[in-house]
Amino acid sequence: MTMNAPLAPSNVENALARALQTQVPFVERPFAALGEPLGLSEAEVLRVLRTWREDGRLREISAILEGSALGYDSALVAGKVPEARLDAVAEIVNGHPTVTHNYVRGHEYNLWFTIAVPFEIGLERTLEQLARACEVDRFHALRRTHTFKVGVNFDLETRASATEVVPLAAARAVRVGERERSLFRALQAPLALEERPFAGLAAAVGAGEEELLAFARGHLGNAMRRYVGTFRHRRLGVHGNGMVVWRVPEAELPRVGPELAATREVSHCYARNAIPGFPYTLYSMVHGPTEEACREVAAGAVARIGDWERLILFSSRELKKCRLRYFLPELDAWRAPTPRASSSRVSLPAA
Repeated sequence: MTMNAPLAPSNVENALARALQTQVPFVERPFAALGEPLGLSEAEVLRVLRTWREDGRLREISAILEGSALGYDSALVAGKVPEARLDAVAEIVNGHPTVTHNYVRGHEYNLWFTIAVPFEIGLERTLEQLARACEVDRFHALRRTHTFKVGVNFDLETRASATEVVPLAAARAVRVGERERSLFRALQAPLALEERPFAGLAAAVGAGEEELLAFARGHLGNAMRRYVGTFRHRRLGVHGNGMVVWRVPEAELPRVGPELAATREVSHCYARNAIPGFPYTLYSMVHGPTEEACREVAAGAVARIGDWERLILFSSRELKKCRLRYFLPELDAWRAPTPRASSSRVSLPAA
């Protein structure tokens, strides 16, 4: 098939979904560029995307920024919350502006959420504030120590995520002044489904279309990992969401991590620090049509990486899920006195 040959009708939407989850191009007419290699016109692409948005499948199209390049500290967080208090605690946790994913999972550590805050605010200090507000003993931060794979790309036909490993260079800190903040804010806002959507994003922050596009191209692969569409996986029929954790010694992680990441059905693969009562150090996310399908992926990975002690924690409830936004004015309400900088952290230059 040539690059511009049209796909069979049954494959067109799937191909478009895969392209949308891979990278939306930074050009004046991105939807025309997305459709061209698939034999779709700009109008046809927009029609499909608008249908997906209206029926709830398409969540949004926006930037995935890299917090470590922007002066943010982030972690997956685990907490033990009495069942009777889960809703009350979740309401408080979800009220934090940079809590983006929050799930109930089947374990003694039953509340799992992600959070990112500027280094000067302090992640540990923020978690202490949240724990006091929630009246729980402690929230435990599980920081990334290695990143082996990041990226979800759902297949509409198989109802699973199948992603290839894309090497990620270590993020370089970037200087962020007021102008850069405004441009990053524009790029993390949902992209409108119209012919020249970047023009609207740029105008909202007083920038020109080409200025915003050039800024985006310059930061792609570092401060901005990707610019993609995200789907609500349950609306696609993807009902299995398993966090598979493995107990792997620190010395083995550089070898085992990439081998696990090479499993196509694994969308995210990280090494993280252990916490009390939870000695697992290698984390992998698996999505599939059913929980049984996720178990089969985990069992198949054993042949690749070895029979390490492991658990599969399925999400029984989704309490919050949204794209992480940086430089939010709402975060000022959570600011604590600036902690003394740690020698292990590298702060960005002053804006």
